Amino acid sequence: MLHGLARRIMTLTGWRRLALAFVSGCMAAAAMPPLLLWPLLFAAFPILVWLLDAGGREQRNRLSSAARAFAVGWAFGFGFFVVSLYWTGAAFLVDAKTYGWMMPFAVAALPAGMALYWAGATALASLAWTEGIARIFLLSALLAIAEWLRGHLFTGFPWNALGYATEAFDGLAQIAAYIGIWGLTLLVILWSALPVIWGDAPRRWARPAASCILLAAVFLAAAGTMRLHGSDQASSGIRLRIVQPNVPQSDKWRSDNALPILEELIALSKGAANVEGANPSPPALIIWPESSVPFLIDEEPRALALIAQALDDSSHLLMGSLRRDVSTDGAYQRVFNSLFAMNGRGNINAVYDKHHLVPYGEYLPMAAWLEPLGLRRLVTVPGSFEPGRGPRTLAISPLPSFSPLICYEVIFPGQVSDRERRPDWLLNITNDGWFGITTGPYQHLSQARFRAIEEGLPLVRSANTGISAVIDAHGRVLQSLRLGRKGVIDGLLPPALAATPYVRFRDLPFWLLTLASLAASLVLQLSPKPSLVRAR
Repeated sequence: MLHGLARRIMTLTGWRRLALAFVSGCMAAAAMPPLLLWPLLFAAFPILVWLLDAGGREQRNRLSSAARAFAVGWAFGFGFFVVSLYWTGAAFLVDAKTYGWMMPFAVAALPAGMALYWAGATALASLAWTEGIARIFLLSALLAIAEWLRGHLFTGFPWNALGYATEAFDGLAQIAAYIGIWGLTLLVILWSALPVIWGDAPRRWARPAASCILLAAVFLAAAGTMRLHGSDQASSGIRLRIVQPNVPQSDKWRSDNALPILEELIALSKGAANVEGANPSPPALIIWPESSVPFLIDEEPRALALIAQALDDSSHLLMGSLRRDVSTDGAYQRVFNSLFAMNGRGNINAVYDKHHLVPYGEYLPMAAWLEPLGLRRLVTVPGSFEPGRGPRTLAISPLPSFSPLICYEVIFPGQVSDRERRPDWLLNITNDGWFGITTGPYQHLSQARFRAIEEGLPLVRSANTGISAVIDAHGRVLQSLRLGRKGVIDGLLPPALAATPYVRFRDLPFWLLTLASLAASLVLQLSPKPSLVRAR
C-alpha cells in the first residue's frame, strides 16, 4: 500500500506537486502547539520524501534536480510557516488605519523568508540523494541544521521549531534537558519519516532500522518519564502574585487611559476580594507584564508614590515599562524596553533593558532602504529602541536571583541565562495583546515551557492578556490564567534543579547527533543494496 501511494505521489508534476508540498507543510504545522495533531507528521514528512524522490529520478543532472528539490522544500516550508505564523497579521490590525495595508505583505513575506531555510536543505539533500534509508538520515540532518540556522542567523527567529511537537508527550519533552530543542528537532524529523523507511522493505536494513528508530523513541520517552517520576519537591517558600490586567492593545497607549490602567494594576496587586485567584495576604513578590503602564514610570513621581502606597513594606514589584536616556544637550534620546525592580517604598532597585529586540516591531532592519517604501516598525516611540546587555542575572535581596526575559527573548534556546552566574529562576514578562485570541500566545507559552526544561529552572510568566503561568523546572504548568482573562495568580515559586546537561554542553549534543546522522547516511550510501526494480 505504501509503495502504491508513493508511486502516485511521484507521478505528480508542475503545480500539483507544489500544491501537495504546501498542503503537507500545513499538516506538519497542525502537529505543533497548540493543536498537537502529531500523527499528521507521519503523513507530512513521507509525502515530502516521496516528492523529493520523484524530482531525483526525473532529472538528468544534479543542478536541475536541486532546483526541483528547492521548489518542493520551499512550498512545504511555506505551508508550515503560513499556518504557524498567521497570527502575526493580528498585530497590523491593532492600528489598522496606519498598518493594515502592510498585513498581507507581512503574513506572506515572513513565511516565504523562513521557507528558504528548508528549501536550501532539500536542495542540498538532492545533490546526494539516493534510494533507501540513507536519504532519510541525510534529509533529517540537513533540515535540523536549517532549523538551527533559522534560530541564529540575522538575529534569529526560532519560533515553532519542529522539536516542539514533543510537547504532546511529557516524557519525550524532558529529553530537551539533555539535547535541547534542536536535538529534539532532528529526532522528530527522523521519527516522522518512519513510514518511508518501513515502506522501503525488503531493502537491506529497512525494517531493522525502522524498528531501532522506533525503539529509540520509546526508550527516550521512558527515560523522560522516569525523570518526572518522584520529581515533586517542596517550594522555595517565596509567595508570588502575577497580575494579568487584560488591557486590549488598541486601548493600551491612549493618553486618557494612563491613570485607569495604573489604578487597575494596583487594585489587582492589592488582591481585591472580587479578583479571580486573589489571596488576601500580601505576597513577597508582585509581577506586572511587559510595558504594563503607557508612560515612563521612572519619570512619573506621582505614579511611583501610588505604587508605594499599594505595596506592603516587605513586598517587591517587578514591572515592565519603557525608559529613555536623553543626551545632556537634549539633541537625541535612546529608548529601552525595560524591567524595573522596586521595593515596598517604591524605590527602583534595579533595571534590565531588553537585549533581543523584535525586528519590524521594535526596530526596522535596513531602515535606510525600507522607510522610503513606507514601511515602519509597529511600536512607535520618539527615537529608536536600543538593545540592552543580556542575558543578565538580577539579585534583589532577599529574593532568589532571576534572569529577566522580556517578550520573545524567551524563545531563544541557550540564550536565556548567564552561564557565569546561573539564576535561581526565569522571569518572562510579555504583552501578547498584539496577537489577540490566536495560536500565537499558546505557542509562546509552549516555548517558555521548554526553556524551563532545558535550564532546569522554574519560569514565571506575566502576560498582559495571557497566558500568565507558574511553570516548574520540569516544564509543567502548575498554575495559569487563560487567554483573554483578567485576574491574578497567587502561588509559590517552584525550586530550581541542578544544572542540566544542556546547560553544561549547550548545542554540542545536537551537533554530535547531526554528525552521526550524516555519517550513517554516508555509510549506508556506500554499502551494497539490492536494486529497487528487483526488490519490487
